[in-house]
Amino acid sequence: MWETIRGYLTFTRKERFGVLFLLILICVLFVLPYFFRPSVGQSDQAAYEKTKEGILKFESRETDSLIKTAVHDRYQNQKKIVTVGNADSPSSFIHSELFYFDPNGLNISEWRRLGLPDRLIHTIQHYIEKGGRFRKPEDLKKLYGLRNSDYHRLLPYVRITNSPGNFQTGPGNYTKTSNNIQTVKNDDSFSSLSRLNSGRDFVHTVKKFIVTDINFADSADWLRLPGIGEKLASRIVHFREKLGGFYQLDQVGETFGLPDSSFQKIKPFLRMNSVSLNKIDLNSATKEILQSHPYIRWQLSKAILEYREQHGGFHSVDELLQLAQVDTGKFERLKPYLVAEVK
Repeated sequence: MWETIRGYLTFTRKERFGVLFLLILICVLFVLPYFFRPSVGQSDQAAYEKTKEGILKFESRETDSLIKTAVHDRYQNQKKIVTVGNADSPSSFIHSELFYFDPNGLNISEWRRLGLPDRLIHTIQHYIEKGGRFRKPEDLKKLYGLRNSDYHRLLPYVRITNSPGNFQTGPGNYTKTSNNIQTVKNDDSFSSLSRLNSGRDFVHTVKKFIVTDINFADSADWLRLPGIGEKLASRIVHFREKLGGFYQLDQVGETFGLPDSSFQKIKPFLRMNSVSLNKIDLNSATKEILQSHPYIRWQLSKAILEYREQHGGFHSVDELLQLAQVDTGKFERLKPYLVAEVK
């Protein structure tokens, strides 16, 4: 074995000469470029100075151009027109103007005169149409998409008027009655407000919603409540059917996809005049019936079936507490839906 390994580690005479030749060739190729380096010739100092002077002139012109552009932009951004002439005249057209304005009453063209992009203008108009208002100049900063530079540029010119006869009813429009009474259209589902000219007297018109019985209302009844759409109405009815009826108002808030804020909004209009629950018999209910109940599901239904097989059935609903999957809180919530009929 040693002889075999030794045969791989030794070289013949020809192999040694070949390795030596390759090492010499590599050294020659490595040193050869130093003997054939091209000559750079004599340096032309006059041409160098001329090239350097041209570069300096080009950089000087570029710097001057940047300074002029910055000054021009600054002048345009700070340009202010107090008296606006004919906007159709080309001589009076200005890309960005600054003037005193009330953000609650500007129309699209006036926002454009302030130099704001169309996308931001549509966002502002949508906000106002939905009943939003700017109550102080600093509220401009809440606008999504408004650059910080535009905010500081416009802030000194904001003048918000709170005059009772000068409230906005639409984008860019103001409405006054003969008695200087202004009606405010509000998207809020609860109320719409009309303010009188005295500044103190108010006329409140509260939108009335139908009081809904949670155990008998259908999808159409739920749709009449604020903040409830078709999907939520359908989910509430489906959840009630799965439970077998509601025995508490707060159970409506357990509906999947119903935010707590929406539930608190509709809660004052909910009533429970009567309770009629569909009960589940622990001794005869099938696995499918147990699993379909929102308070039982798969794990607890399996434990109920195993207990029923081992003990021959439930003698009372309270025996459910002997299961490891049921604590006191869960038992109290589930108890109204259960019976244990002994055969």
